Parts: sequence; C-alpha cells; structure tokens
Amino acid sequence: MAAQHLFYRMYHLGLRLAAMLLPIPEPHVFHGDKAIEQWLAHLRAQKCQRILLVSDPGIIALDLHAQLKEQLLANDIEVIIYSELGANPSIEQIEQGVRCYQASRCDTLLAIGGGSAMDCAKLIAARIARPNKSLRQMQGLFKVLRTLPPVYVVPTTAGTGSEVTVAAVVSDTERKIKFSINDLCLVPKGVLFLPELTTGLPPALTASTGIDALTHALEAYIGINATAYTRDKSEKAVALILDALPRAYHHPDDLGARTDMLWAAMFAGQAFTRTSVGYVHAIAHQLGAFYGLGHGLANALALRPILDFYGERVDASLEQLAKQTLGEQSNASQLRDRIYALLDELAIPPFIADLKAEDIPLIAKQALAEAHPDYPVPCFMTQQEMENLLRSLLPNKEPKT
Repeated sequence: MAAQHLFYRMYHLGLRLAAMLLPIPEPHVFHGDKAIEQWLAHLRAQKCQRILLVSDPGIIALDLHAQLKEQLLANDIEVIIYSELGANPSIEQIEQGVRCYQASRCDTLLAIGGGSAMDCAKLIAARIARPNKSLRQMQGLFKVLRTLPPVYVVPTTAGTGSEVTVAAVVSDTERKIKFSINDLCLVPKGVLFLPELTTGLPPALTASTGIDALTHALEAYIGINATAYTRDKSEKAVALILDALPRAYHHPDDLGARTDMLWAAMFAGQAFTRTSVGYVHAIAHQLGAFYGLGHGLANALALRPILDFYGERVDASLEQLAKQTLGEQSNASQLRDRIYALLDELAIPPFIADLKAEDIPLIAKQALAEAHPDYPVPCFMTQQEMENLLRSLLPNKEPKT
C-alpha cells in the first residue's frame, strides 16, 4: 500500500507541474448592465448564424431563455432549442444533442442552466469536434485535443464552476457510473453573468449549488496541489460564499448576493480546475449515478463527514483559510464551525435519504477508484474507512448513546 501511495503522490506531482505549465484558457466574462449587448456584438463579429440552445425542461418551462432568444433572433441569429436532459445528463442525451446540432446545421452552442446544461453543451461540442470518438473513449485527461465549436454559457445556478473548467461530467447509465472528460478545449469561450436569472431558484437549489461552489473551493485549498494562484481564488470564493449564500437563501431577490455568488462559483471553478477535487466529489458522483441525486446536494451531504475524517490533518490549511476569510485571529476549528452552521442554516440533512446499506461496498469501491490516483487528496482513505463514513450517513440510524 505504501508503494501505491508513493505512486499516487508522484502522479499528483506530475499533475501539479502540468497545471502550472499548461495554458488553461479563461473565458471572457460578459457582466454588468451591457452584458447581453456586448455578447451580441461579439457573436456578430464571429459571424454566428445558428445557435443550439442547450437547457433543461425546467428552464424552458419558466421561459428563462426567452429574453436571450428574442435578442438573438433580432440579430438574425437562428435559435434551435435542445432540452432533453435531466439532472445528470446521460451519454444518450448528449448523443441526441449531437444529432440535433448536426441536423439543424448549427455553428455555436449556448448553455442556459446549471452544471448539467453546461456540461451537456461542452460534451456535444466535443463529439462534434471528435465525430469518430465516443464519450467513453474520451474519459480521463486530454482525449479530445481538438478545437471545439464555440460554447457560451449562462449560469442560472451559482455552484458548478463548469463555466470556467476543463471538465465535463456524464452519466453512463449502462455501467451505472458517472465519469469525467477533461481537456483544455472544454473551457467555454464566454460566460454571461445575468444574476436576475438566478432569483427564481428554489431555496433548496440555491443552498445545494452554493455548497457545491464552497466544496470546490475547499477541496482545491486543502488538496496537496494548491498553489498561490488557486489559494487566492479559493479564499475569494469562500469569503463571498460565507457572506452571500445565506443572503441569497433567505432573500432570493437580493441581486447583490446573487451576483456575488456567480463570481464565487467562478473563482472556485478557477481554483479546482487547476488543482482538482477530492473525496467529497468522488462520493457525490457515485450518489448521482446510483440514486440520481443532484450533484450540489450530493456534495453538501458528503462535505461534513469528509472534513471530520480529515480532522487535524488539514488544520494547517483550514487555519490559513480561516485567517483570510473570517479574520486574522480565526482558526481551523472556527472555520469548521462556520461551515457546519451554514449547512444547518441551509437545511442540509445529516443523512442521505436514498442510501441503502447493501449499496455501500460498491459505492465506496467506485468512489475510491475515481479518487485514486486522479485526486490529490490530503491523505488517503481505505475501503473500510470509506464504507464506515458512508454508513454514518444512512437514514434511520440508531441514535448514539
């Protein structure tokens, strides 16, 4: 086991060097009162003619796409809508989007929604660029290696960070797993910040997506591959989230809080796209694959027990983060307490309602297979430790005495 862990650390060193040397693109952020106007001028300069608008049925039913669609049509840009996707887009849903793009002869993609819509658009673009390579064949690192059709995104949640990341996640329903495709070309070309589109989020979704962003920032910070750049981004994200997320949760129409959360999600995305994530995400992806849990909620459910598992092994990092976000006199324990209090305030339950005891060994095995060696976690977890952690999240546990 020691030799295996040494290999993992050597692999993590290689990832750290690659992240420092590779030119990770950063999308142009269109924000402020003239965001849409500036974006439309950009599209005209790009000679865009036909956009595939990727969203989910809920966004379409609420007409959140209507304003952009009308303005695109007014600028002689045709809009084709593809909304056949769920909370965890599947391979088949992405392939259906590819067929829609091709049949309509589109030249650009626009995702309006949360991480599902953004990941779906990014992977449709990857398949367009790689028509002879399946999504399964692109799993892992740098398997796309092509210039994609332009992808623009409008986040309607503030959490996933997919608007700035090199990653996209897809559900393989046949194998009952979720897997990630990672490549520099997957970073969108542009992002529109329209905070007014996030005000209609139900409080529970505001909470879970906000904790998703917090998890990105935390896992990027405590992982061994953190750099000065990523620590700065994580610190900015955590400071914004601790202040703005409760305001957005309790006062949904607070545009200031909504704007802050959009920036926080982006900063957290910029951090973890260079450092990767950790065991919280490894567990969350399996919960999504097994039970269809939304990714943000799955992260929120796993965050507290993972931080408890790390314990004092991450105290030095958490203390540094506490000083930058809570105040110079703050420590790791106070930051943990603040995070746990936030989870309670946002009504994140202390258990996973859908979790079944008989699924735990396989969930644990697949979570560890995802994490090792790709995630530069602060310390390594065994199969038994992972199973024990998951059992602590079973519903209807016997009360502790």
